[in-house]
Amino acid sequence: MHSARLLRTVPVLALSAALLPLTAASPAVSSTLASVGGAAAQVCEVATPGGLEVRTKPGAKAVEPDAAQGAGTDLLQGKEPTALSPAGSIRVPTYVHVIAKGPTAADGQLTDAQVAAQMKVLSKSFNGTSGPGAADTAFRFTLAGTTRTTNPAWYDMLPGSSAERQAKQALRRGDDRTLNIYISGLSQGLLGYAYFPQQGGNSNPWQDGVVVLNESIPGGAATNYDGGDTLPHEVGHWLGLYHTFQNGCSTAGDRVSDTPAEAVPAFGCPKGQDSCAKDPGVDPVENLMDYSYDDCMYAFTPGQAARMDAVWKAWRA
Repeated sequence: MHSARLLRTVPVLALSAALLPLTAASPAVSSTLASVGGAAAQVCEVATPGGLEVRTKPGAKAVEPDAAQGAGTDLLQGKEPTALSPAGSIRVPTYVHVIAKGPTAADGQLTDAQVAAQMKVLSKSFNGTSGPGAADTAFRFTLAGTTRTTNPAWYDMLPGSSAERQAKQALRRGDDRTLNIYISGLSQGLLGYAYFPQQGGNSNPWQDGVVVLNESIPGGAATNYDGGDTLPHEVGHWLGLYHTFQNGCSTAGDRVSDTPAEAVPAFGCPKGQDSCAKDPGVDPVENLMDYSYDDCMYAFTPGQAARMDAVWKAWRA
């Protein structure tokens, strides 16, 4: 942990969301399941009911909920790791669920090649081959299946919506050790969101998994966020990682000792920025748990790898 920081409670069922500038929400459209086949000064880190964490581009008009709600203990309080799993030793069966609003690529349909390209980015991010200094982790993700659903009513799939509940209840596969990825159009500027493992039992197992914007996959249409790094960012949350700027300079931060303290999210690629000048190191803008552009962020640290391993053992294994 950052030694100079004080512990602060965090949500136990935390929902992490990444947003682009907000747009009007698309109305829900009745449909049936057609097919299922093979400014940096802004501080956006807030605790909300359910633990929603908001990511925006500078200047986006995001509503900041009440930061006093949704508090809880850290996922690893009393469950700190005692031994690390070997690199590559944890195999995670992974299902990709493509949700489209129509039959064409413009409607969100993805090819097998596009799904494979996104999975490749995920694999490189977790096996330490994504860039210099990237840590290898215990996790390897094996594509167990791909489903394709055409349903305009599910396409936006905002967190907490009936569309999210219906889609996940219909499509989710496996158990807590299975990664379910939902790729959809989202709405209101969302890039993606994910839930932390639940403590004290899981009353809504369907809620588990990660959701990413189809335009954020490799070669997608989300300018500066089209390298596929939204998925490893959200899978990091699924495995218990906080943002690198969690709690700013003077608190427990992200509860990882080798990520330098960071006061605010890094937008763009401000290499050398030091928002916590009194703490060691410059802002970790290359870290996958920051908000940097995709062509800048690529790495997990050894400390983050250890935390994900510990969270897996405590809440998923």
